[in-house]
Amino acid sequence: MDTRTDLNSSGEPLQLNEPSDAIHHIFAQLIEAKAPSLGLYAAVVITVLLGAQALQYIISRLRRPRLPTINKFPWDPFGDKAKTQYLSHAKKLIQDGFKKFGERPFYLRMEVDKTVLLPPQYIEAVNKEDGLSFIAFTTTHFLSQYDTFKGLDGNTSVPGHFEEAVMKGLTRSLPRFTIPISREMTGALKDTWGDNKEWHEVWVRGDVLKWVARLSARIFVGDPLASDETWLRISREYTSNLFGAVDKVKAYPRPLWWIVERLHPLARQAREDRRQAKQLLEPYIAARNEEIARAEKEGRKPDVPDDSLEWFRTAAKGRPYKDLDIQLGLTNAAIHTTSDLIGQSVLNLCKYPEVIPHLREEVIEVLQKYGWQKIALTEVRLLDSFLKETQRIKPVGMVFMARKATRNITLPGGLNIPKGTDTAVSSHKMWSPDIWGDDHDQFNAWRFVERRKQPQFQNSSLLVSTCPEFTAFGHGKHACPGRFFAANEVKIAMMHLLIKYDFKFDNPKDADWLEFGVTMLANPAAKIWVRAREPEIDLDAIEGTEAEA
Repeated sequence: MDTRTDLNSSGEPLQLNEPSDAIHHIFAQLIEAKAPSLGLYAAVVITVLLGAQALQYIISRLRRPRLPTINKFPWDPFGDKAKTQYLSHAKKLIQDGFKKFGERPFYLRMEVDKTVLLPPQYIEAVNKEDGLSFIAFTTTHFLSQYDTFKGLDGNTSVPGHFEEAVMKGLTRSLPRFTIPISREMTGALKDTWGDNKEWHEVWVRGDVLKWVARLSARIFVGDPLASDETWLRISREYTSNLFGAVDKVKAYPRPLWWIVERLHPLARQAREDRRQAKQLLEPYIAARNEEIARAEKEGRKPDVPDDSLEWFRTAAKGRPYKDLDIQLGLTNAAIHTTSDLIGQSVLNLCKYPEVIPHLREEVIEVLQKYGWQKIALTEVRLLDSFLKETQRIKPVGMVFMARKATRNITLPGGLNIPKGTDTAVSSHKMWSPDIWGDDHDQFNAWRFVERRKQPQFQNSSLLVSTCPEFTAFGHGKHACPGRFFAANEVKIAMMHLLIKYDFKFDNPKDADWLEFGVTMLANPAAKIWVRAREPEIDLDAIEGTEAEA
């Protein structure tokens, strides 16, 4: 749109760049004028809202590239049928789309609007294109323009800060985290599954979230926050409350989003979670800053823990960043995705019990040989394969690298992407028979053990490896930087579970995951039966020996 200049109450120019700007300006004028009739006021407001939305709708569609749409209906003017089909059958739509149109881009109608779905050969082009923005994408899909969801905009610091802090702080320190994670897992299991040798029922998601919140807090922030029940509760619940609120708000017509964001109980709880997290974190940061200032004045090295607060402070190099959003972002990235992988893996142990003896044998052999050394976590090859196969069959998402074009761009092959267009790269290659063979839709715990024996697949078959055919952790320069920590954390947790417990469930369908749009989640309601077993090896004794060494 052309920029229209009006005057504000001070006589200064007022910039109205988008229809939404005009809406707010007209509201202000109506209120200031004190419209004499409530009915007239309501009529004007509704007319303006509908007119602006219609204008935005028309403009956005005139700008779009001419591509086929996979979920298109003859008479669906508002996209309701397409949206319903997307929410319940997104995976089939994606697979059908690439089968129907070949490995070429097409439209997928999502909750809010159409998205250009790109095949994996566009990964490098998207990585290099600065005209495709994740932050702009979050404004539309995560509603980060609203106060409740502002932490979802990814704009917590300068570019590259998060990745540098994680790679140089977290990843480089992985060997010294093995024993603390193992020790924390022992305590977490005692507080949840216990040492009861009789079969008893447990709620998988609830307990796994407790474990991972504790393990992650132990490494990221240490005491006292790692032992603070409020901090641990927020770590478990904040992200679910936040994204739950996003879904609830988007269920309403767009003109009502701003008021639903203020009033919906989930949104209010997310704001309260954030307020409490800030209240807990600020004194911690203030004390840290005081010690750093004293040390600088006294000419000594500051006496501060080597934790995530320090990693991000060091990586910032004096540049501004948001401590609270960084910590809550770590919670989202580390706890919930890791919990989902552990949760689905536990359910898969119940569904495929024939693999359990083989996994146990491997864990015992490796720990007896190496103890809790770094090499132990690389030598549990069957466990690595089991976890990667779990992730292949059910990643957290069916697409990745979601972006919005901030200007008109052209991708390889002459694909024109106008400003304002949403794009994402598909993960459908993870289920392709051309890559994984005739059993591509079957769970094979040994798949990556066998694949590693082939020289061309040796490196790409590790849990932490990414490639265009396996994008559970993303791929390229924006691949998940914390995947090395997550892999170690998951392996340590699974090794404890395998040695210390037996598992079973009543209904194999409990291992089936939920699909909601392009999201795939381990069954949040699943319960299983567990009992403590007599371990062949004392994990805590090994831990003590390693700690002394």
